[in-house]
Amino acid sequence: MNDWQKYLSTQGAVINDGQIHFHESPADFPALLTQGDDILSPLLHQGLISVKGPDAARFLQGQITCDVLQVAIGESTHGARCNVKGRMLASFVLFHAEDQHFLLQLHRSLIAPLINELTKYAVFFKVELTDISDHHCLLGIAGASVEKTGLTDAVYQYRLVDGRKILIVAAEKTPSVWEALRDALKPVGTELWQLMDIRSGLGHVEVGTADLFIPQMLNFQAIGAISFKKGCYTGQEVVARMKYLGKLKRRMYRIRVPAPADRLLPGIPCYLQGQNQFVGHIVSTAHCDAERLEVLVVLTKEAAESDDLVMGSQLYPIVEKLPFPYEIS
Repeated sequence: MNDWQKYLSTQGAVINDGQIHFHESPADFPALLTQGDDILSPLLHQGLISVKGPDAARFLQGQITCDVLQVAIGESTHGARCNVKGRMLASFVLFHAEDQHFLLQLHRSLIAPLINELTKYAVFFKVELTDISDHHCLLGIAGASVEKTGLTDAVYQYRLVDGRKILIVAAEKTPSVWEALRDALKPVGTELWQLMDIRSGLGHVEVGTADLFIPQMLNFQAIGAISFKKGCYTGQEVVARMKYLGKLKRRMYRIRVPAPADRLLPGIPCYLQGQNQFVGHIVSTAHCDAERLEVLVVLTKEAAESDDLVMGSQLYPIVEKLPFPYEIS
């Protein structure tokens, strides 16, 4: 347990295997999301890669799905790194921190694999890739206070597409930032933040889902995470062909089901009852109350239109389909 996690423990946090909560339970989630409380969440499950140098923008432009050159200093966008077959090896938020300096916020399980992947190409550019996850802390904020938060001690601040804000704070300054925020904001844990991701239609890649999805399967075209105009990048031919010539056989849906006894992990395959061929995979899950889960899941159209679904070994005879807050083209 690092110093930040030890400090959070003194603030009432319970931390287990990278997940955190402040004694809230799924039964509390509906009230927390409907009473208008402003919330503060330590994003222990997320990490940061620094991409810095004179060639940083040019290097990233040829490696990832979003248009790096259109992201001004202080702005952010979602994006992905694909392999040559167009399959996502990682997804992230790209933040243009300073001139010649970008940050990638992504699941901690993918920090080392993504650095290893990008390093193979970075040798041809004046750019440095560094895991800075242990030197900075990520805090997520949601609610009306997003508009008011202007802490000078926060190293960087940027918004997600749904309006929530991310603070990136130097590790040694994080306790003072936390103390400045905690009276106005309610501390909450990982699962509630992940539920907000799900309701915003933000699917993420982590180690269990790497190499499973092309970006359109996670609706990345709907959140501005794919540029179809910027030119070549790794996997671009497949991604572009899917838009202009192909037919997307699977895409991401948001569903609600009864909570199972066993945890549904990202990457678990899905089936139709009585069939052995899988029809999709789980992207992410979170409790929405004491008895139900909301799930982002990539499915075939046939499976999405079915009333029942098998996820892992569990049959769900009634699957409730839920909307996204964006249009899917």
